[in-house]
Amino acid sequence: MNVVVLERLTKQYKTGGGINNVSFSIKKGETCGLLGFRGSGKTTVMKIMAGLTRADSGRTSIFGKDPGKNPERVLGKMGCLIEKPGGYPYLTAIQNLEIIRKLYPGCPRAATEYVLEQVGLAAYQNVRVGTYTPAMKQRLGLAMAILPEPELLILDEPFRGLAAEEKNALYGIIRNQQKKERTIVISSTLFREIDLLCTNALVMRNGTVTGKADARDAADMYGGFEAYCVSRTDAGKKAVPCTG
Repeated sequence: MNVVVLERLTKQYKTGGGINNVSFSIKKGETCGLLGFRGSGKTTVMKIMAGLTRADSGRTSIFGKDPGKNPERVLGKMGCLIEKPGGYPYLTAIQNLEIIRKLYPGCPRAATEYVLEQVGLAAYQNVRVGTYTPAMKQRLGLAMAILPEPELLILDEPFRGLAAEEKNALYGIIRNQQKKERTIVISSTLFREIDLLCTNALVMRNGTVTGKADARDAADMYGGFEAYCVSRTDAGKKAVPCTG
């Protein structure tokens, strides 16, 4: 069953950039990586999937519905961390999560403290978010995304700005979501994050998808996602960064 189907999506901005003729699908339980330089179109694709912006042309189907036309049928099954984490800076972490929890009638009160424990913010749950470091805000954003136990997780560079130990902790959180057969979309500029977590990968460059492979095909044909992605970035002349 396809949870995500995008067909010939095009979105152009007046200031330049956007995406052109992007098509792909993601099956239930897959973890799909969007890999590319900043400005390659990854965030635009995710915003269209989440119903935050509309494509100029093409078709978007999430759980069989267009999120732009049927947000109430789609957004309740989705958790998102796109661009900078949200949250009210004058409220504490627990207060921010309570606002989100109340949007989901089936989400128990205990879930807020549980997800803060998962992302390592339990000791700071009563601290105002405006005093958080960028890394702490990133972890809070992930907590907001996973709080309602969504069927689809959309994570836009979720490890941005995190130290190695913090990344490892969040890898564990995402793997726990995978065990629950969540469908997950992760964007990154880094090979390692895609290689560690994803069942398949899409390479984006200049607003288009230049290649797609699942983990087994990439391993059989190229030795892994890293070699595959290098082969898809300007014929290997300018590879996507692989460290960080």
